[in-house]
Amino acid sequence: MASNKELQTGLKAMSEDYHLLNGGRKRLSRLVASHLWWFDAAERRGMSWRDMIGVLTAAGISGRGGQPLSVGTLSSTVWRARAEKEPEADNQGRQRGLEPEASRPRAKAPAKAPRHPAAPLRQERRVASPQDVIEVSNVRRTSTSSPRLERANKDVLAFMDRARKVRRRSEV
Repeated sequence: MASNKELQTGLKAMSEDYHLLNGGRKRLSRLVASHLWWFDAAERRGMSWRDMIGVLTAAGISGRGGQPLSVGTLSSTVWRARAEKEPEADNQGRQRGLEPEASRPRAKAPAKAPRHPAAPLRQERRVASPQDVIEVSNVRRTSTSSPRLERANKDVLAFMDRARKVRRRSEV
């Protein structure tokens, strides 16, 4: 387990690495990737994400506008850095990325459809003609539905009628 002194020296090194010479800041993902051991040691030490954010903010490592980092931002950045560090294993237990390049089959990129500059980006919706609407509604009326569904429809219609009456009373 890392001691407080080791965590403090690691935090100081991280702070120096974060602030660039020209007054800029290093990207959080790169900072976390290069100092991942510090986050692992702090977690083993029992620090929560909020504790780590407090320490990082006190050391001058903050988000945009000087605001403290959010828990989601820091935790997801650390999680991604950990996932990139550890080689992934496929479902047969082999580690990915260790096969020679020649033995891996190459995937072919899908062909893109040509884009015509005059073509619209979105197609307009086809508006149904009144005859289509009537035919569909007649089909629905002639289809057999369960008595339970009919009862539910009647209940909904009755509720809507009562609600309409209440609204009309309040308008007067």
